[in-house]
Amino acid sequence: MLLIRTLTIITLLLIIGGCSTTRVVMLYESANYPPTTNVEILSAAPDRPCKAIAILETTGPANTPLPDLLESMRQKAKAIGADAIIPTQEASQRQVRNSLYVPWVSEGQSTDAVVPKIRGIAIKYQ
Repeated sequence: MLLIRTLTIITLLLIIGGCSTTRVVMLYESANYPPTTNVEILSAAPDRPCKAIAILETTGPANTPLPDLLESMRQKAKAIGADAIIPTQEASQRQVRNSLYVPWVSEGQSTDAVVPKIRGIAIKYQ
């Protein structure tokens, strides 16, 4: 019985968990850049000339660490041909999740979870 309950919980967590996703809004619809292999993560605008090419927003499952979000953002930036990304806003939200009441397991509880979200700008060096 304990084994079945444990396997059920693990399966649900895997289904719900998922991976981080990054959405992209290209600033110039007609611009098309070949994919890049290296994307820098910067804390401020670079000293060298560059051009903003897209706005990125990465969201992860509850309690995803920041490095995982940034790596998802980096992978999407590579696909659109960016040379670097500048994270601009951390927009995580606290969310109350209600757990399912199962009498033989627990007395139904609600838990807080942080749903992480980060926004940034993808840039191309000139």
